[in-house]
Amino acid sequence: MSMLQMLTVIALTVILLASVEGNGVQMQMDVQCCMLYSRGKVRTKDVLRFEVQTEGPDCSIQAIILYTKKAVKCGDPKDPRVRRLMRKITQREKAKARQIMWMQHDNLPAMSEDKKDYWAFNAE
Repeated sequence: MSMLQMLTVIALTVILLASVEGNGVQMQMDVQCCMLYSRGKVRTKDVLRFEVQTEGPDCSIQAIILYTKKAVKCGDPKDPRVRRLMRKITQREKAKARQIMWMQHDNLPAMSEDKKDYWAFNAE
């Protein structure tokens, strides 16, 4: 393969990777935009997280970007189903944060030195 052919292949690969489209989601370098709203249902348990997309120079519509286990979907922020989905995900994240807070060792009372010695001596 000549040097010119190799450079052409590399250039085409970079162009292809820089602009990938699918299901209304268009990625260009570091900017990910929804250009159309996705169709179909999305289950709450499949959504890992979501982001709010605002209309601007890079993105032509307002949308909710839903990152699921298998794909990236685009939701209409005015759709009641999308709003309910966002509310459920937010509630799930808050519940998870409360659970983690209680599991942290910082919330446990400190053990006195006498008890530490007792447990260390009896554990052997």
